[in-house]
Amino acid sequence: MTPKDPFNAFVDLVPEPGPGPRLAVKDMIAVEGLLQTAGLPVRAGRRASRDARVVTRFREAGYAVVGSTATDEAGFGTMTAAVANPRHPGRAVGGSSGGSAAAVAAGLADIGLGTDTGGSVRIPAAYCDLTSYKPTNERAEMDGVLPLSPAFDVVGVMARTLGDLAPVAPFLVDRWDGVDAAPARLTFAVDELGAADVFVAETFAPIARAFGAAPFASPLPYEPVAIAHSDLVCADALAVHREDWGRAPYLFPPLSASGLAYAATLSASHLAEARRICERARAVWRAAMAPDQVLILPTLPMAPAARQAETVVLRGEVVPITNANIRLTEMFNIAGLPVVVAPVDGLSVQFVAAAGRDEWLLATVRRLLGA
Repeated sequence: MTPKDPFNAFVDLVPEPGPGPRLAVKDMIAVEGLLQTAGLPVRAGRRASRDARVVTRFREAGYAVVGSTATDEAGFGTMTAAVANPRHPGRAVGGSSGGSAAAVAAGLADIGLGTDTGGSVRIPAAYCDLTSYKPTNERAEMDGVLPLSPAFDVVGVMARTLGDLAPVAPFLVDRWDGVDAAPARLTFAVDELGAADVFVAETFAPIARAFGAAPFASPLPYEPVAIAHSDLVCADALAVHREDWGRAPYLFPPLSASGLAYAATLSASHLAEARRICERARAVWRAAMAPDQVLILPTLPMAPAARQAETVVLRGEVVPITNANIRLTEMFNIAGLPVVVAPVDGLSVQFVAAAGRDEWLLATVRRLLGA
């Protein structure tokens, strides 16, 4: 940690960022001249030769990049344990885009860019009391992003308020269309709420009632889809890092090393079946979401965990922390749906819409929350 970065949010700082709003960029998104290591020792010293397209858009709008931010190794993980939480000492910062979240929460940046494969922008937003936006997957601008899983990755953004978030959301997608004034029909996710602990469920219940949300049953069981998603993410990561993994596997930290080693054991037929499961889940979820529907659910199934937590108790069961953190977020990467996250009455809440309804969703959430 340095006086300029007391929370260890950054891996590389711009000495003189210049005027304008400040942008912090996850160390998986290219910023010309800055490190792009993805938190991997095997990539130590590697720097981007040009800006990612999304970074270019921010610069054109007058934003000044202040630095590249810490991430969990290769994008695996959901805690970014090296980074301290500026708002809640002792609590984890979330991940894998934890450095960007900490930079925004600490006031070291106005906007934080991250990547989201199973919740890696929304989870740190929840841990740090921030707002965030994850686009519809196929709309996201991914040029210049070092992926964890090209099948599921999107660039996402974090800000302190919805008012700060709204002007920059258009920079993340291929285009930003006009917003229709269609009213929203709110529903709440019954099955996902059943997976949350009692504290979260009881905190969320009055929020759902206040919005007048009706019950919505998830169209598919969670477990088989989650396993298939995990297998495909590991296999994609192995493809991305195959050359470095073959050359120096000892330079991969334990979590990424275990994921890549596991991927090497998966047969082509196994991966084909995992792909079929996720493609079906995507189609079923997209068919289940109406154009005027907003699905609400907590971002986390439990209270944010302590900084060094490796497991949590969820509904009486000891669960690995990553499995717990992504329990309510990863399905929307699989389905590729747009999500806005915002704190509501002390709880981080996800607002989910049909594919492609990004503009309408953000406007609807702002209207609902008076932001």
